[in-house]
Amino acid sequence: MAAVEGFDPAKSGQQPMDSTGNRIPAGVWGDTTTGMGVFGSSGQLLPGGTDIVSDPAGVEGHGLGVPGVLGRSDVDPGVVGESLQSLGVLGRSEQASGILGVTFSDADGGGRGVFGSSTTGGDGVVGFVGGATGVIGNSIRGDGVLGISGSANGVVGENFSEPGDPMDPRPAGVVGRSQLGDGVSGSSMEGSGVFGLNDGARAGVWGSNCSNDPGIGVKGTSLAGTGVSAVSLIGSGLIAESVTGNGVEGSSSRGVGVLGSSLGDGFAGLFLGRVRITGTLSKGGGGFEIDHPLEPDSKYLTHSFVESPDMLNVYSGTVTTDDNGRATISLPDYFEALNEDLRYQLTVLGQFAQAIVEREVRDNQFVIATDSPRVTVSWQVTGIRHDPWAVANRIRVETEKTADEVGRYLHPDVADRPDSARLHPDPADREPPAHGGQAELARVRALLPQEQDERVEQMLQTIRGGGAIDRDALRALIAECLRHANISPRPPRTTRRDLERDWERVEATVRAIGHERGSA
Repeated sequence: MAAVEGFDPAKSGQQPMDSTGNRIPAGVWGDTTTGMGVFGSSGQLLPGGTDIVSDPAGVEGHGLGVPGVLGRSDVDPGVVGESLQSLGVLGRSEQASGILGVTFSDADGGGRGVFGSSTTGGDGVVGFVGGATGVIGNSIRGDGVLGISGSANGVVGENFSEPGDPMDPRPAGVVGRSQLGDGVSGSSMEGSGVFGLNDGARAGVWGSNCSNDPGIGVKGTSLAGTGVSAVSLIGSGLIAESVTGNGVEGSSSRGVGVLGSSLGDGFAGLFLGRVRITGTLSKGGGGFEIDHPLEPDSKYLTHSFVESPDMLNVYSGTVTTDDNGRATISLPDYFEALNEDLRYQLTVLGQFAQAIVEREVRDNQFVIATDSPRVTVSWQVTGIRHDPWAVANRIRVETEKTADEVGRYLHPDVADRPDSARLHPDPADREPPAHGGQAELARVRALLPQEQDERVEQMLQTIRGGGAIDRDALRALIAECLRHANISPRPPRTTRRDLERDWERVEATVRAIGHERGSA
């Protein structure tokens, strides 16, 4: 096939012009009203093959084993495609990718395989398919997909499936997977590293670990602040479950591993089941609380613990002396290994008699003697623990406060001190309230716009006053607040019908392209 050569107006003195007489700067110029303006091909045709097609185009290039069209430039774009009403560039392939973008720059930010932008409010890059993945980003060493925004969301993932959707029972808006690193990693200088919001009854953030080895569903780490913060207006702020591991783990090098607080009469911590503490337990008071034995439907019964400056163990019982006025009391076989500095108390029951400890504990037994036979005696023995842990962790009855603790109180309210002197302030008091309200409302109001403060305050006053609250009204308020929550702007929610309508337009374009190719 013959070669095609262009001309240089500076050398030839010729200048191509359009129909109105305007000069056209071009190395090769083709113009036609019936077919292709410029047609070029390269390579040997197969027997019976043809490279002549009927598609109308300004420029068409065909290559057999080589690129059909190749554009290069030192500083400007290699290929530019523009259209006023249709696609600027259309790439299609029977078996490979429609468009492949490659960059050979190894400098950070030096190039992009594919770069899409919009200056009028449209989307920079859109990937749209019927059943496969809309956009795939792959990288050997860098980021697979990078989303950056100056004022809106860097990356938005949305799923519009509804309950019972046959596509997937629990599809996700964003899925992150990793073999060794983080499935999803979020960081922020001022806001939340990862923020989860749910308008319904599911979890705002859900973390699970399916490994056979001990793993973590959700892990939060902070160098100075809170590792994980969870807020809920009605339900649980944080739910953590594990089949064989720990439901919740909290640790700190210098601060508090797990901190629970209550704004009102609720519990700072509630444990349904056994509780184990391997270290010391410090408390202002305590006791047992049970349903009242006589009125279990309407009352509780509460008793205080027995307190002592010593690590006391108490053993007690009753015994009746024999015909000789003797009785041997057997204690647990670990008694002497656990206790020292023993103390005894004896009380005679039912008659006047004298009772003494005739022989102190030896071989985990002691002997009681009475001046009369057949005397019933109530006995009690106390010992001070001297097991290795107790010896290494004796209770210091009186300790000096540190420099940071001087002038601060565990219970300032009962010491006639201001709440600001509290040693362990409520977490909500550590930062200024979200909208200038009371500090105790900061958690609730952190997610709400300022105009909702009065309504929230009225409801919380009703709760604190012991009155019943309209749960439906509260849920309606929460739903309204969530729609206007103080978080970064979110795009309008997509519906299935929206996506189906867009896909119909894409299918129409694809069918039109296929029809053109079939008629070629």
